[in-house]
Amino acid sequence: MLDFQAAERQRLEEPASDIGLEPICAMINNNLRCHELSIDLSNSIMEALPQNYVEQVNFEDTCKGFFDVAKEAIIQTVNVIFEDPGVQELLVKLYQKDWYEGLVTEYLIATFGNYFGDLKMYIEDRSFRRFVETIVVYVDHLLTQRNYIREETIERMRLAEEVLLDFFREHLSLTKVENRVRIPSDLRELASAKSLDRFTLIYTNILEHQADYPPEVVEKLVALRKGIPRKEAKEVVQECKEIYNNSLVDGNSSEAGFVFGKVKCPAVPKGSLWRKLGQ
Repeated sequence: MLDFQAAERQRLEEPASDIGLEPICAMINNNLRCHELSIDLSNSIMEALPQNYVEQVNFEDTCKGFFDVAKEAIIQTVNVIFEDPGVQELLVKLYQKDWYEGLVTEYLIATFGNYFGDLKMYIEDRSFRRFVETIVVYVDHLLTQRNYIREETIERMRLAEEVLLDFFREHLSLTKVENRVRIPSDLRELASAKSLDRFTLIYTNILEHQADYPPEVVEKLVALRKGIPRKEAKEVVQECKEIYNNSLVDGNSSEAGFVFGKVKCPAVPKGSLWRKLGQ
């Protein structure tokens, strides 16, 4: 059984696109079934063994190994989707001209829909993972794109949230979907704040459910906003840093979220924020 698991893990080291979606799905099914059968076998053997041998035998790690392989294969289904050339082509257009015209999010979700049809028997867990990954990508692109945030950006962000919500609530509970859509929604609210008090209020509320939301995110969003006076921008960043530091427990976030540990939000170089705002 261990040799089989090792061979499966070795296969999963190959690029997801080389393996293909159907073989990965078969791997998920096989290993989940092996997990169930190995537990049954373990129980039968343990019942048949004399009591003095029971404590010397451990099937738990071997049984769990099948389940772990299945989980790794599940993650690979996400990679298959996001390595799709069509998906890659759409992702690079996020927050660009086509995105503003409604030609990115909608097409991206349509592509997800095609994949979901193939994965319907696994839809609950897989759709959740894809959903999380989608949100991460959106946040990442927002924080790394270099265009100023305008009113049109805010409105398109809101429409994109609606598209995501409408699609994923067909496959997940509404509460679960709304909790995840809250992340880009919070970003939109923060990006559209028009005063110091509004920035700090929104950021304080965000930290209540996303404790690892770093102040660098606020700094980047402020840098992307036009029309904020330099003095006010500096106050916003400083206030949010103080709010964040005061929320830490023994120097750490009280709870790790599922987005901000993954995004590649670059630190804003010293002075760059003020140079940009002064343009």
